[in-house]
Amino acid sequence: MTSNSFFPSTEDAQLVWLSHYVLKLPINGPICGIAADEITATQKDLAYYIWMLQNWHPATRRDAIGATSHKQLMISGIGNDNVPHPQPTLFPDAPTATTPGIQKRLFGQIARIKTSLNYTDIIGQDLGITIVPSSVQYLVPEFTLSVEQGAIGSQVRLDFTKHGHDGIWIESRVNGGEWKFLAVNTIKPYLDMSPLAAGSSHEAREYRMRWWDKSVAHGEWSAIQGVVLGN
Repeated sequence: MTSNSFFPSTEDAQLVWLSHYVLKLPINGPICGIAADEITATQKDLAYYIWMLQNWHPATRRDAIGATSHKQLMISGIGNDNVPHPQPTLFPDAPTATTPGIQKRLFGQIARIKTSLNYTDIIGQDLGITIVPSSVQYLVPEFTLSVEQGAIGSQVRLDFTKHGHDGIWIESRVNGGEWKFLAVNTIKPYLDMSPLAAGSSHEAREYRMRWWDKSVAHGEWSAIQGVVLGN
């Protein structure tokens, strides 16, 4: 969270903030002159905003990565089995779509709440709209690993939080070998779809990360984490 804004800079923190605001608005909004129909409209707006950040956008990014990987496999890969193309993610419980400008409407509403004669610091704190400086610094990226089944076989999933940085620089090594550059990633998660080496039934993979900002990798390396991929 920045020192001059109540709204978090990272999407993970925004999800928490938005969910909290949705719960508190029906309690504090009427006190500060927000009508019932506007509260309902805001709840619709933020339900879509939360779903977009939490579900739709990450899934469509993963679909795009999977599509690119499938294209590369089919064009220049090897294998004797027919490989169907990955299917796009479906969203059976998607909320009702709303009109563009959700954040502009939200911030406009908050500005009106703050100018209400009934507004107090207690209300502001309950809604989460007071300016709260944060001194938390994340010196290295934090991430988790998991092995999952992908469209073309087992893959390693790296989940991480950017904490306001542009992205992360990822390196990996296999079976204790040399560290090698793997990717610069600005969206999460990162999926390592690299196949096992020819003739190998399994391999140990390790990963480490650094921050990446303005096209430059910097800072200390994260803790090393590893998984075993294969049988």
